[in-house]
Amino acid sequence: MSTKKINPIQSIHDVATAMNSTQDPDGLLELILDRCIQICGVESGSLMLIDEKSGVLDVVTSRGMNQQVLRDTKLKIGQGITGLAASTGKAKLINDVSKDPDYIQVKEDIKSELVAPMIVEDGIIGIISLDSNRLQAFTAEMLEIVSVLANQAGQVFKNLQTIRNLEQKTKIQATLIEISKVVTTTLDLNEIFEGIMVTIDKSLRLEKGSIVLYNKEDGLLKIVAASGLSPEEVEKGTYQPGEGITGKVFETGEPMIIESVANHPDFLNRVGYLSHFKHDPHNVSLLCAPILSEQNILGVVNAFIVQNKHTDLKSYLDFLQVVASITSQSIKIQNLVEEAKKEISRENIQLKRELKNKYKFGTLIGKATAMEKMFEKIQLVADSRASVLITGESGTGKEMIANAIHYNSARSENPFIKINCAAIPENLLESELFGHKKGSFTGAVSDKKGKFELADTGSIFLDEIGEMDLNLQSKLLRVLQEREIEAVGSTKAKKVDVRIIAATNAELEQLVAEKKFRADLFYRLNVVKINTPALRERTEDIPLLISHFLDKYAKENNKNIKGISREASRLLLKYRWPGNVRELENVIERAVVLSQDELLTEDDFSDLVFSVDQHAETNPEIASVTHVEIPANAEALDLTSGKLTPGQLDNLDGKAMEIVVNEVESRLIQYAMKKFRYTKTRVAKYLGINRNTLDKKIKELNIEY
Repeated sequence: MSTKKINPIQSIHDVATAMNSTQDPDGLLELILDRCIQICGVESGSLMLIDEKSGVLDVVTSRGMNQQVLRDTKLKIGQGITGLAASTGKAKLINDVSKDPDYIQVKEDIKSELVAPMIVEDGIIGIISLDSNRLQAFTAEMLEIVSVLANQAGQVFKNLQTIRNLEQKTKIQATLIEISKVVTTTLDLNEIFEGIMVTIDKSLRLEKGSIVLYNKEDGLLKIVAASGLSPEEVEKGTYQPGEGITGKVFETGEPMIIESVANHPDFLNRVGYLSHFKHDPHNVSLLCAPILSEQNILGVVNAFIVQNKHTDLKSYLDFLQVVASITSQSIKIQNLVEEAKKEISRENIQLKRELKNKYKFGTLIGKATAMEKMFEKIQLVADSRASVLITGESGTGKEMIANAIHYNSARSENPFIKINCAAIPENLLESELFGHKKGSFTGAVSDKKGKFELADTGSIFLDEIGEMDLNLQSKLLRVLQEREIEAVGSTKAKKVDVRIIAATNAELEQLVAEKKFRADLFYRLNVVKINTPALRERTEDIPLLISHFLDKYAKENNKNIKGISREASRLLLKYRWPGNVRELENVIERAVVLSQDELLTEDDFSDLVFSVDQHAETNPEIASVTHVEIPANAEALDLTSGKLTPGQLDNLDGKAMEIVVNEVESRLIQYAMKKFRYTKTRVAKYLGINRNTLDKKIKELNIEY
């Protein structure tokens, strides 16, 4: 034993200084025990902590003691000199252990013993025990100094406990952050479950762990993800609700801590955990947390953790409950996503059906010869890959023809992108069509896909193709020739499979001749040309269109309109329709919206009447049809040719006035009817009679109407 003299006050000061600066609390406890032994000049000693769970004293560090003896000897609190000091908090000095009835012999040559409790905040957490093989080895002063150092040791241990708790909580928080990253990077539940278990195992070093979910189909709990288990072992992990620890947690919805799985009767060991543990199963704890939704219990999260004297199982269980909550949210989100996908899929299927029905040839209204020929051509070209050029006046339904081609083709399930080349400024049209790279021009703050890339595997409709800039036409030509696009600001071409359907109301041949449209592009686009006839060229379709639009807008505007009068129908048939079907549709819609009757009359098309009158006055062809020359006297009138001979006049004896007047009235009414396109209201006004009188004369004179 060293004879070096130790200053007790200096020792207390050294320990206090070390407490404020050390990064090694365990080393500090050993320093305190060494100083106590040196101050008292004894041969051995130990620092013990109270294990409240088992009610014994655990040796933290010792000097001069047989380690095997210490492991085998577990002093109970209240038992022996050391146990009494731990239970009462009172220090004790015995200079002859043979005379103390409470002494329990641990080492044969011990003759004196000093015990000082470690007290922190009025709580006893352990003791320092010093032993000597000499009688009368201790003094009262030594007891006082050791008691001070014991309390310092208690504070060190308290700090150590706090540090370890903080470290555990920090580790738990870091693990939760990693788990949240796993959850936010994928929507695949299997990937989420595996990622959670891998993260927990890596961060907390589990013995084993698993996520168990309830399968409604077979009514069993099954492992869906596990740490440290083979696929064969995972297959074994099935439980009935209420069966084993996992089944009970699922059934009750309450979390559970099993401090030692080896000693618990409900632990089934079905997967064979006990044979796989790296540590003594008696020191392995099982934590179970239910996976709860708003109304149901979905499953259980299990974690096997190696327990030591510093492990805070309650904190770990709190952590596991958060993991269970994250798992529950992931399942809920996945269910919502799957439901949304199903709903979107249903909507897409319904929409595609509606689109197919809307644009199938049967709903393209027309029975004229020109329309039948066009329908036949659409049917022939729909399933090909050929480019289509649709021409015709504005309002003839070129976009509807494009829709019919796409939705009756093999590409009908794929994208159909439309773009009006005349509606977008030239400097932006290239970006719209081909996309751009970030930074390629002012305002390009991110990469953008163009319409061609969005239409890949489908079709693109380029309306008003004649308005496209010549420079841009060359890029479009490359798409047609090479089947590849190049985004603005990019040097890398990308292959696309897009069918081009173009439309124009311009004469492209004339634009080619004027060098305003590329001839090579025109020939590429003009593989199949479909011309939409003007409405004036298929007047037999006007009644069909009137009926269709009348039904459509009556339903849309909740109007009870049963039809259209004969006069109004004739008016619509006689009109030239410079705006084609689009103009007819707008006229019918306006009339339906403004009408207050169940039958549309010519009064509902007053604006159109004015247009007809104006057209007749300015169009020589129409004027010639409506012009009728009225003879100046009856002698010049013939019932057939417009003239009567004197002999014929003799045959009118007694009826001359009636016949001539009737003939004049008939011719005058017919002239007026032609002039005003059979609009009776205008005809009656022109003749200076009321509408009823006009109807009466038409009937009396047998005028065809």
